[in-house]
Amino acid sequence: MNNYLILIADDEPIECTALELLLKNTFTNIQILPSVSNGVDFVSSVRQNHPDIVLVDINMPGLSGLDALDMIRARNPEMKIIIHSAYSEFEYAKRALALNAFDYIVKPIQKPVFIETMKKIFDTLDQERQKQTSEETIHQLTGEVNRLVENDLMSSILLGVIDQHTSDLFLHSLSQEYYGGFLVTVRFPGSATSVWNHQKKTQILDAVNQVCLCLGKLYRQDLILYVIPGQGIGESNYQQWTKNLFQILKEPLLFGVSSWKFTLEELPDALKESNSILLGKQSPGTYFFEYPASTRFHNIFLEYKDQLANLILAGQTDECCAMIHTLFQNAAAQEIPLVPLQVYTAYFLLYLYEQMSCRLSSSLYVESHLQLSWREFLLCTTCDELSEKLCLAVTHLNDCVLNPANKSGAYVIKALLYIKKMYRQNISLEDIAQLVSISPFYLSRLLKQELSKTFVEILTEIRISEALKLLRDPKKTIREIGEEVGYLNTTYFYKVFKKQTGMTVGEVRRYL
Repeated sequence: MNNYLILIADDEPIECTALELLLKNTFTNIQILPSVSNGVDFVSSVRQNHPDIVLVDINMPGLSGLDALDMIRARNPEMKIIIHSAYSEFEYAKRALALNAFDYIVKPIQKPVFIETMKKIFDTLDQERQKQTSEETIHQLTGEVNRLVENDLMSSILLGVIDQHTSDLFLHSLSQEYYGGFLVTVRFPGSATSVWNHQKKTQILDAVNQVCLCLGKLYRQDLILYVIPGQGIGESNYQQWTKNLFQILKEPLLFGVSSWKFTLEELPDALKESNSILLGKQSPGTYFFEYPASTRFHNIFLEYKDQLANLILAGQTDECCAMIHTLFQNAAAQEIPLVPLQVYTAYFLLYLYEQMSCRLSSSLYVESHLQLSWREFLLCTTCDELSEKLCLAVTHLNDCVLNPANKSGAYVIKALLYIKKMYRQNISLEDIAQLVSISPFYLSRLLKQELSKTFVEILTEIRISEALKLLRDPKKTIREIGEEVGYLNTTYFYKVFKKQTGMTVGEVRRYL
């Protein structure tokens, strides 16, 4: 029978002593580590000693037992967890299950139940160790390859360009789904005489890697870390998680943390952010990069959008365009920058499509028929050019309204209605063709003929249009928006959104 390392975390000394005596008097195949009385010391002990089994109380000073477990679970998946607590509420037990706890035992501990639980854990660990032995050689070879890939990625970040091949190799090498991450510039305080060396770099990397996946590389006078927390940590909660992480390190260093990045291609920008936030900083601590609060510019369409929509639907295109030119002239006089004007213009066109859906049976056909994209607004370099581009879209929109779809267009309208209804699902061209009662080949040809677009392009446009509408709700996270429009993988949604609009989700949201 194997020997197992056990760690007890409880702020009640009597409870720790009682558990130690019970374990020592019952089992011979164990070694008990010095107990700890708070969450920070618990995480530190796990990082240093790698226990096989931990017995954790919920209510401890500093980090609670559950918060501490939340930080270390990703890097210690084999560790068996027993929660022992005076709390019997369902919510605590539910969170313990989410942390993959082996068991949840309410105080005072019943000796027969506790001993039976420990026996089950020993049996499970024995089976896992046998399996692990047979896999170690393969893991060693795979690890060597992964280290080369990770080194290439960090070098690419420092050079400022990440090619698709390096990105694909790294994502393929991960043993977990990629949810995003951030960069950290680690620096000694201004008056410190210490310099980075291999030993110090390894010490920091090893410590962080006990909690999550972390890559690192020395660059000039700094250590650059790429931190990938894993599932459950994202743009909405990574800052507090990061503060706890660096608190555990207990190092008097400066940590410059970038904003959250969903894709590898954004990491060169993250390096600039993590460096810039440390400019002028002298005191050790964790500093987060924040985009400056956007100046709230006046949306030039806000008060006139209904009037403009009525002019278009009434066929009064010239009057509408004249009014648009006046609005842009006023915007120039107010010195409203071009980027927010581009966002307001694109959202105004989106508003027109929403109005059509209320008044026209062929609104989806009209919307999909338009060739003007969000990207084309972003390519405009002056207010006059942006104004002309919008008037072109209005004229094209009016032509589509006045010229209803032909017979073949009726099939397209029906297909668009089904796509609009089912865009959240994993639908295909074949699914829609079957609902329209024509062959996939014929439907594909009609879409190309009538709209000059493929089925995938139309589905993507509808999904991103819906995502743009959802972005107006500041309470919705990027992950929630992606899932609501059919993208369960947040990173993929982020890439599609950027490709479709030319802007990131965060960039668009700053002007709403």
